[in-house]
Amino acid sequence: MKRAAVIALLTLCIRLPFLADGPGGWDDVDFALGMQQYDLAAMQPHFPGYPVYMFVAFLFGRFIENPFLALSAISALAAALVVFPLHRTVRAYSGLRTADAVALLWSVAPLSFVLGTQPLSDSFGTLLSVLLVASSARALDARLDERRRAMALLMSGVWLGLLYGVRVSYLAFGAVPLWAGWMYGRETRRWSDVGFAVLCAVLISFFWSYAMAINVGSVNGLLKLALAFTGGHFSDWGGTYTGGSLGERLVYWIFRQWFAAGLGTPWPGQHWISWGIGLLLMLSIGGWRLARKRGEIRVSGRIRELGLLFMWVVPYGLWAFFAQNADKPRHILPLLIPLLWAVASGLLALRRSGPLMIGMLACCMFIVSWTQVDEQRRTPSPMAQLADYAASHLPASAVVYTYEEERVMRYKYPALETVRLRKWEDFQTSILSRHLQAESVFMTENVLEGFGRPEIWRYVRERARFNGNPWLYPTYHEIVLYEVRPEQKEAWQRLMQN
Repeated sequence: MKRAAVIALLTLCIRLPFLADGPGGWDDVDFALGMQQYDLAAMQPHFPGYPVYMFVAFLFGRFIENPFLALSAISALAAALVVFPLHRTVRAYSGLRTADAVALLWSVAPLSFVLGTQPLSDSFGTLLSVLLVASSARALDARLDERRRAMALLMSGVWLGLLYGVRVSYLAFGAVPLWAGWMYGRETRRWSDVGFAVLCAVLISFFWSYAMAINVGSVNGLLKLALAFTGGHFSDWGGTYTGGSLGERLVYWIFRQWFAAGLGTPWPGQHWISWGIGLLLMLSIGGWRLARKRGEIRVSGRIRELGLLFMWVVPYGLWAFFAQNADKPRHILPLLIPLLWAVASGLLALRRSGPLMIGMLACCMFIVSWTQVDEQRRTPSPMAQLADYAASHLPASAVVYTYEEERVMRYKYPALETVRLRKWEDFQTSILSRHLQAESVFMTENVLEGFGRPEIWRYVRERARFNGNPWLYPTYHEIVLYEVRPEQKEAWQRLMQN
C-alpha cells in the first residue's frame, strides 16, 4: 500500500501544473455550463447528463471557482486514485513487482496523462471502472472468507451503478460483475448475495435516472431526449465510423489509438522519443516469447481469473470499436491498464534487465506526455483560437455558421452571432430569413463539408486557419474559417435563392 501511495502522489503531482483552466471543446463547455446551471434539456451537459460525475463536479466547484480548473482537478485526482485498485488487482494476479511497474506506467502514459489534465469525465469513469474490476476480482478470491467476498460482490454492484451514472456508454462493463456473480454463485451457492449486488446496481441506476427525469420534467421527456441524442450520436454527428473499410478502421484504431495515443509509439506528429517507446514495445513482445518458451505462461486452472480479464477487455473493446468515435482515443482509456499490464509483464520477463526496461519506458512516456500537456498549457485550442479571432477580426454584422465550434464561441463571447447547423436547407433558410449580405456570412470547414455540395466551394475562400496538437484535440485539431468571395457576391445571392 505504501508503494501505491507513493506512485499515486507522483501521479497527482506531475499533473497539477498542467491542469486546463479554459474551454477547449464542446464537452468541457457542456460540463462547465452544467456546473453553473444544470439543465439536461439545454445540453448542460448533454444526455445522459453525467449525474454522478456532475455531483462530484459540484463539490469541487465549491472550492475552485473556475469550472474548467475544478473539472481538471477531478481528472487529476481520479487518475491518481486509480493507482490503488490498479495496484491491488495486478498484485493479486501477477505479483508486487508487476503491480509497481503497471502503476508507474499508468502515471506517465500519454493518454492517462493528457486526460488527467483535461476537464472531461473519462478519468473519473476509469477510476470507477477499475474499482469495479478490483471488487469483482476480490469476490472471486477463494483465499478470502465468504463475508469479505460477499461484501466485495456487493460493492461491485455499487460501483457499476455509479459507473453508469458517469457514462451510459460504459454499459459493456456490466459483463465484469456478471461473470464474478456467476462464478461466485456457482462456488458458494449464496445466490442471495448475487441478488443483493444486482439490486444495488439497479437501485443506484434508478435513483440517478429518476433525478434526470425530474430535471427534464417527465420520464417521457427523458426518453424522447434519449432517442434524439442516440439517433444523432450514431448517425448525423456521432462520427462512429472512419476509414474506407472495417480493416482500415481496425488498423487505425489499434496503432493510432491504442499504441500511439495510449503508449506514445511512433506516429506522424509524435515526439521523436516515441521511437524509443516503439523499440521497448518490441522488446516486451520478445519477453512474452521467452516466457512462453520457459513455460511460465499457464492457462489451465485459471478460468476464473482469465474470464474476468476477458470480460474486462473484450465487451467494452467491441463497444469502443464499433459504437464510439474512432477518432477519439479517450474512449479506450479504461482499457489502457490491461495494455500496460501486458507490456510490463513482457519487459519483466526479461528478468535482470526488466526493471531497467520499465524505467526507460516510463522516462520515454513521460517525455512524450510532458510535451503534449505543456503545449496544452501554453496554446489555446483551435476552437478557442477561432472564437478569439471572430471576436476581434470579423465585422459586427458577421454571422458565423459552425458545428461543434459554436459551443466554445458562445461561451467565450456571448455577443458573437453564431449558428450551429449541418444541412444545406437549414443554411439557406437562415441566410434568407436574416437577409444577410454576402460579406456577413462566414462558415467553418466542417459546415461546408456537411452540406455535401461540391459546387459551393467555388463561392468561398479561406479567411483564417487555426491549428492545434492532434493528440490534445483529435477531431478538431485544425479548423478553417471561410468567407464568401467578393467577386462572387451576386452569384452567391442567386445560389441562396435557388
